Amino acid sequence: MKIRNIQIKNFRNYPSLNISINNDVVVLSGPNAVGKTNLLESVYFASLFKSFRDDTEFIFLKGCDSLELKMTVEKEDEEHLLEVFLEKRDKVYANFLIDGVKKKRKEAQGFMSVVIFDPTDVDMFSKSPDSRRKYLNMVLSQKNLNYLDALANYKKALFQKNKLLADIRAGRVQNTGLEEWNEQLVSFGSQIILERKKFINYLNNSIADVYTTISGFHRPVEVSYETLPGDILEEIQDSFRQKLEALKSKEAILANCLVGPHRDDFFLKSEGLFLSPFSSRGELRSQVLALKVLELEYLSRENNKPILLLDDVLSELDETRRTFLLKYLQGKFQTFITTTHPLEMPAQHITLTPATQEEEA
Repeated sequence: MKIRNIQIKNFRNYPSLNISINNDVVVLSGPNAVGKTNLLESVYFASLFKSFRDDTEFIFLKGCDSLELKMTVEKEDEEHLLEVFLEKRDKVYANFLIDGVKKKRKEAQGFMSVVIFDPTDVDMFSKSPDSRRKYLNMVLSQKNLNYLDALANYKKALFQKNKLLADIRAGRVQNTGLEEWNEQLVSFGSQIILERKKFINYLNNSIADVYTTISGFHRPVEVSYETLPGDILEEIQDSFRQKLEALKSKEAILANCLVGPHRDDFFLKSEGLFLSPFSSRGELRSQVLALKVLELEYLSRENNKPILLLDDVLSELDETRRTFLLKYLQGKFQTFITTTHPLEMPAQHITLTPATQEEEA
């Protein structure tokens, strides 16, 4: 999978931009605040229809209530046009087209898969558990549309259950309807947990070897996923129901659902110890880089490989890790790299300036 053209209108700081892509490696250079990350974000948004930075409403050019993203994508030796149109009224409305045919969000999402690595990812294991759950959802929703459906349905059921718990505690309604929402949570939540477990198992097959290759330091690294027990769907469902029953009284007091994938977390461990608190900055970079490498492999489908977005990452890596990454990527994945200083490497080099925001490149 490769992007051949990017057209942007009213996105972030770009009134209009049209860039043709003719290389597997694209280096976007220029000073800070010129819009390099915004350009990467447009590619990310065209894949997942969400920002990796903040709420959707902030991606509109100041003073504008509509925006357009158009990506010409080469996929399985054929070119396709992916179009995203957003309009901000009482809320944000979206339309999606592939080759001129209107599609539902879930039909268009994941048409173009991406992996992003930005400097804040180095702090993945010191951030809140919510950020790590979002990471799992971001990866798995690109791989499996059933996961995306289960996640959307789970969130709806969770919202309704928490609302009902709050109404019961306030005495506005009787204690009825909880079982129905619990069964929906068990059904959709167990599917989510099972897919997450499959992904964690995939990571654990190779992460120790990849980490050793990147860091040059041999250490038994594994991903530890904290969730409900069970190896198959039925076992997870049984664990879910048992836990809900055990915490029923506590949930009533707190008016909050305490069980399910919305409470999950994952960490990197070595010989039973959490890695993050004892890792140097360089080791943290190696750990996250190992995750990103495996994420690229996980999302690859034969000749249909994800696009990699590196947002000012190479400057964060030492020479050893930078050399490994560039050698690993060579010929495998189309890669977009942002940098404040030009890089001497075979690539399509695009220099962004304040004028670029109003001109076609």
